Amino acid sequence: MSREALHATRLKRLRAGLASSGLKGVVVVPGPNLRYLTGGTSLMLERPFMLLVPLAGEPQLIAPALESGPYVSAPFSLGVHAWTDSEGPGGAIRDATKRAGAEGQWGVEGRAPFQYTDKLAKGGHLKLVSAEPILQKLRESKDNTEVGLLKKSARALSRAFSGFPGLIKEGATELELARAMTDAIYAQGAEKVDDMLVQAGQMAADPHHLPSTRRVNRGESIVVDVGSTYGGYYADVTRTFCVGRSPAVERVYSKVLEAQEAAVAASKAGTEVGEVDAAARGMLESAGMGRYFFHRTGHGLGLEIHEAPYIVDGGKERLGPGMCFTVEPGAYIRGKLGVRIEDDLLIEGGRGVQITDVPKEFGWWS
Repeated sequence: MSREALHATRLKRLRAGLASSGLKGVVVVPGPNLRYLTGGTSLMLERPFMLLVPLAGEPQLIAPALESGPYVSAPFSLGVHAWTDSEGPGGAIRDATKRAGAEGQWGVEGRAPFQYTDKLAKGGHLKLVSAEPILQKLRESKDNTEVGLLKKSARALSRAFSGFPGLIKEGATELELARAMTDAIYAQGAEKVDDMLVQAGQMAADPHHLPSTRRVNRGESIVVDVGSTYGGYYADVTRTFCVGRSPAVERVYSKVLEAQEAAVAASKAGTEVGEVDAAARGMLESAGMGRYFFHRTGHGLGLEIHEAPYIVDGGKERLGPGMCFTVEPGAYIRGKLGVRIEDDLLIEGGRGVQITDVPKEFGWWS
């Protein structure tokens, strides 16, 4: 599909969502939604930068002049209102809101800074409400272009993970491992690596512990969790390693693996996300480890590392074609150890197809 056709299709779907919610338009800012709708990647800084998409007519972009170039030459109809530091954004905001017919109730994405929306509201007659449900719904079912990028992203991260056992050495610090693993991911073609977590021993019992100068010891669990992108689309993988053997780690690991595989098997089109969570949670509860699993089973993947759908306890949303998400149960025993196993799934052909490919049986790294 051409870029023009892709833009037109996404814009049509966005407007259908706005109309069904009774909104007259939406405001998006630099980040995943702007990239999804225009293909443009820009920084969100202190200078007001907003795309106004009305129900009908040409979208209008308010952008600092130093960042407006790629949008001026966009291969689709887009009104660009560039402003300089000496001029300030006031004139651009007035022109854009007038051209977009920006009045009444509009949606705005949740990440929009107050200093942007405050200037926008003062420049027109707008009532701004959250558009997050519409924008998340818009992006959660991936088109063929997105699916291709998600699979390439998953392959790159999987290849890197397969080489991690050669990097893990007794006595290395979490920070040293994190740096070496980050380099390995870039070497496999990733364009960006985010939030590299390496958590050894009792630090692995804190799921979001950041790498430190703590050294890896023999016989303890080492949780490695990282997200990386290819073409803007995320892959997210976690594996738990162990230097040497540890019966305690292996016992917990075997139950977490059973839970993860049960949730993968439950991931089918039409299934409620809460049922997928229950498959993992129920397995750990039956093993007496339910209290050690205190986060959701997964989250959607796309232009963001956390987006819809969310695989959460009791969730009623149903999985559908093109949805991509993680399955990542864990068990975290405070002061002792932590284990988490995570893969990425895509709903294709009515079932959850695992697009990451890293071994996960205990001891595969030996």
